[in-house]
Amino acid sequence: MSRRAAELEPTPFALRRGQELSALVGHGSPLVLGRAARVGLPPAELFAFIVDFERLPEWMPMMKRCRVDNAQAREPGGVGAVRVIDSGIGQPTRETVMAFEPPQLLAYSADDASLRGLFTRHLGVLVCEPHPQGGSWLSWLSYAQPGSGPQKFFGPSVFKLVVQQSLSRLAQRFPVGG
Repeated sequence: MSRRAAELEPTPFALRRGQELSALVGHGSPLVLGRAARVGLPPAELFAFIVDFERLPEWMPMMKRCRVDNAQAREPGGVGAVRVIDSGIGQPTRETVMAFEPPQLLAYSADDASLRGLFTRHLGVLVCEPHPQGGSWLSWLSYAQPGSGPQKFFGPSVFKLVVQQSLSRLAQRFPVGG
């Protein structure tokens, strides 16, 4: 396996925690996408950046605005918080924070209606870990069931695009040694 291919694989810890969380929150969905990237920030700084939800449009494609509804949250931005993401197309996407373990892990679930038939029973897991040569290793895992109707055929491509572009933007914004 080439170095580039190896750098796309989530860490064993991230895979294990993702499986545990998928079962724990009642999704039990299969892993449909797992990617990782090296980012030139220490894990705690990277985690702080990715959980500053209003900044999602700075690094995630197809996002225009994000606001956070903390009405059901245990703490602002923590478990129970709802990220309301406006892409400028249709109704906003609603993602509920399912696990919040600073400075390492964020898990969120998009409601079925927000996924517009691409997938159902979704759980996203982001894990920040120290990289042995400095910076962080950011693993991003997406668990879901296939959606319904013709949209389900686009689901894997859409998830792959969003995850890969987001990881690439973070790595470019915070380069290793930068």
